[in-house]
Amino acid sequence: MTHIVCSHCGATNRIPDDRDLASGKCGRQLFEGQPADVSAAILEKHIAKSDIPVPVDVWAPWCGF
Repeated sequence: MTHIVCSHCGATNRIPDDRDLASGKCGRQLFEGQPADVSAAILEKHIAKSDIPVPVDVWAPWCGF
């Protein structure tokens, strides 16, 4: 059993090892193949509740890069 937090709704999904990871509790894809823009609260939940690594890229709209 693997716990994965949804980037869309913040729900923690319990995924059995033999199940496809296509969608979470809200029906949206858990992995879309691109970075997700999440709130600080959902990021904290990802770090605390997910069983998978959480890569983070922090940016600000005022940054020129």
